[in-house]
Amino acid sequence: MKKDTVKQGEKSEQIFATECFVEHGYTVSWPTSTTDYDLIVDVNGSLKKVQVKSSVKGDGNVNICKGTNGHSGLKKYPYPEDSVDFFAVHFIGKDDWYIIPRKATESAMNIRIGANKGKYTGYKDNWEFA
Repeated sequence: MKKDTVKQGEKSEQIFATECFVEHGYTVSWPTSTTDYDLIVDVNGSLKKVQVKSSVKGDGNVNICKGTNGHSGLKKYPYPEDSVDFFAVHFIGKDDWYIIPRKATESAMNIRIGANKGKYTGYKDNWEFA
């Protein structure tokens, strides 16, 4: 059976939006056209542009880049700094969320989230968007 990463990502977006709204009381909005972010979260009056990523990999690797694998002539590149405020990374198997500021990822195109003491471990369940 072929993995459908688009559907997997869409499910994670819905789960994230629901968690924001139901559990944390944030208003969530979706853009009506193509943008670098998947949704906007109103965190106590401060609007945050969020790009949702998901992974089923057990090694903690997550791609956080734009572009394609080169088949269409586009190459992968980092999200521009001002285009996204946070990456919300969903590890599906454990249902863990890491809400990582874009500035913390610098120009990385993929990140590794360590289970214990990785660079991004402190952003686990960062629902305050700090």
